[in-house]
Amino acid sequence: MDEGEIEVISSSPSLNDVAEVLQRFLKNSGNQFSFPSLNAYNNRAILWTALFQHLQNKSSKSIHSICLAVIRVLSRDKTDLENLLCEKWITTLIEMSGLYNYDGNDDNFNGVMALTDKEVMVEALKCLCNLTYNSEAARAHCANTSIAQGLVARLKVYKEISFKAEIMLFDMKLMFILTALRQDIKMKIKNELHGMDYLTTCLTEIVLESPKLDDKNGYYQCMLSDQHQAIVCDILKAQFNLISQSSSEEPENKAEEAMFTRLTPVLMTLLCAQTSTKEKSIELKSNIANLLTGVPPMFYLYLTPQLKEEETCQNTYNGRKMDALHALLDFLQHQLTITTGIHNQYENLSPILTVLNKTSRGCRMFRKYLRQVVLPPLRDVSKPPEKGNTLRNQLCRLLTTPVTSVRDLVAEFLFILCKEKVSRMVKYTGFGNAAGHLAQKGLMGGAAGDYSSSSDDSDTEEYLRAAPHIDPVVGCTRPPRANPFEGMSDEQKEYEAMKLVNLFDKMMSDGVMKPARVGPDGRPQAIEHVLELREPPRTNS
Repeated sequence: MDEGEIEVISSSPSLNDVAEVLQRFLKNSGNQFSFPSLNAYNNRAILWTALFQHLQNKSSKSIHSICLAVIRVLSRDKTDLENLLCEKWITTLIEMSGLYNYDGNDDNFNGVMALTDKEVMVEALKCLCNLTYNSEAARAHCANTSIAQGLVARLKVYKEISFKAEIMLFDMKLMFILTALRQDIKMKIKNELHGMDYLTTCLTEIVLESPKLDDKNGYYQCMLSDQHQAIVCDILKAQFNLISQSSSEEPENKAEEAMFTRLTPVLMTLLCAQTSTKEKSIELKSNIANLLTGVPPMFYLYLTPQLKEEETCQNTYNGRKMDALHALLDFLQHQLTITTGIHNQYENLSPILTVLNKTSRGCRMFRKYLRQVVLPPLRDVSKPPEKGNTLRNQLCRLLTTPVTSVRDLVAEFLFILCKEKVSRMVKYTGFGNAAGHLAQKGLMGGAAGDYSSSSDDSDTEEYLRAAPHIDPVVGCTRPPRANPFEGMSDEQKEYEAMKLVNLFDKMMSDGVMKPARVGPDGRPQAIEHVLELREPPRTNS
C-alpha cells in the first residue's frame, strides 16, 4: 500500500473510494505476513490510526467489516505493534466482537448479541486473536477490560445465537491465547468465573448435538463435523491451560471433584468419536491426552464405564468398555510411528506416556488390560526386544534414547506393567535396556513392587522351550558359539586372563572407563581396581 492509498483512507470523504482501496489491498496482500513498505514515513501508524477512526465512526458502518479485515491482515506483522496499540483500540475491537457490553445481566447480554452484525463480530474476534497472540501490550489492555467476563458469559448463551459455530470457534481461540499468556486472566476465568464448568457444558452440548453412528449391534459413536472438531480442540486447549498448574493427585475441593466427574465421561466419548479424517482424529486425541495429564488419576475410571445389558462394545474387559483406553493406545502407536530421531520425541510422546503411567499405576484393572496389549506373553524370543514393530519393540527402543525424560517415562510405564518386578522387566526388555532404570531406582540387586502375588502371565510353551538359551542381557536367544579357550593349556588360559586384566587396568588408568559393581543399596558402586570384581561387595555395617 503506497502513500497515496493511505491518504485516501485517511482523508477521503467518499466511503466508496476507501472501500475500493481496502479491497484492492486485501486482494493483493491478503496472504502476506509482513509489510516492510509501511516502515517508511510513519505509514504504518498513519494507516492503523485511519482504520480505527473509521471503526469508531458510526457513519462509516458500511465499511467496518472490510476495515477489520485489513486490520486482521496487518496484525500478522509484529513490527512496532507494542508501540502502535492503545487501550482504546483494543476496547473498540472488544465492543465490536460483542464481548464488552457485559454487566452481569444475561438478558442484556443476549440483547447486545442480537444487535451485533455477524461479519463484523467474526472479523473483530479474528483481529483480537492475532493481536493478543503477537502483542503483550494487547494482552495487557485486555486484562484491564471485562473481556474475561464477556467470554464466559457467552458460553452460557451459545444456544440462542443463530451463527454460534463461527463465534464459538474464535471465542475459544481467544480464550486459549489469553489463558496461556496472561496469568491474571487465567485465574479470573478459572476461580472467579468458574470457566471450567461452562467449558465442560459446551463440550457436552456439542457431543449431544452431533449425529451418532450405529453399527447395527447397539454400538454408537459420536460423529464430529470438521467445525465441531476445531471448536472442541480449542476448548480442550483452554481447559488444559486452566488446570495445567494443578499437580495434585486428588481434587482440591468438592467443586473441583464435581467438575472432574463431569469432564471425564465427556472425554471418554470424544476419545471414541469419529472425524472426517485420521489427521483430525489424531489432533483431537492429542488435545485430550494433554488435558488428561492434569486430571487426577482417580477420575480415569470414568473413561471406562460399566457395560450395560444388551450393550456391545469393540473392546471390553471385566465387564467394562475399554474403547477410550484402546484409543489412547492407538494414539501412542501413532505417535511412536511418526517420531523419527530425537528432536521431537518429548513433544510427541511425553503427554501420552504420562497419561498411561498414571492410568496403569492408579488402577489394577487398567494395568492388566494395558499389559495384555503392550506386553503379551512371549513366544518368539529369537530377536532382541528392541527389534520389530510391535508396541513392546518400539517402547524398548526408547529405553536407550538420549532424551532422558522420554526414556524415564517409557521405563516407568513398562516397569509398572511388570508389577515393578526386576526379573519380569528383564524378561520383556533385556537387562541391557533395563539397566539404566534399575540402577536409577537402586534395583540392580533385584526387588519387587508392592503388587498382588497373583498373575495372569503364564509363560507360553514356546518361551519355556527357549528359556534355557536366552541371554538375559540382550533378552533373546543366541546361536551357540565356539569356546575360545578350547585346546588351550591352563598356562595359556591364565596368560590370556592376565592380558585382559592388564587391558582393563590400562583403560582405568587412562580414564577411558570406570568399572563398577552392584553395591548393597542396589545401585552401581565404583571400584578402584579391576581385581575388586572378584571380591564380595562391602556392606554398610
